[in-house]
Amino acid sequence: MDRNVSSLLMIHPRLPERRVELGFNLSALIFGTLWAYSEGLTTQGARMVAVDASASLLVSIDYPMGALALVLAKNFYCAKRGGEWLRRRLTAQGYRVRD
Repeated sequence: MDRNVSSLLMIHPRLPERRVELGFNLSALIFGTLWAYSEGLTTQGARMVAVDASASLLVSIDYPMGALALVLAKNFYCAKRGGEWLRRRLTAQGYRVRD
């Protein structure tokens, strides 16, 4: 796969085509867990819920800066990897990259 491509158009015989943004995903950075679930990435979304719960525990023991750092790290990781996660999920559903 060419890393200079900023997005991929993925097609399916019966389902609508999808454009997958490669690289840093701003929506994933801002919305994190909600973005993952909205894209059907349930496994990653569940892992992010666990991180969010851990951040809530940190807030409850008066460590809000640790919670903020944890949530920001989670969202940056999601923004960096989200496009690849989405591409893999669509490929597993029968999508292919349009030539």
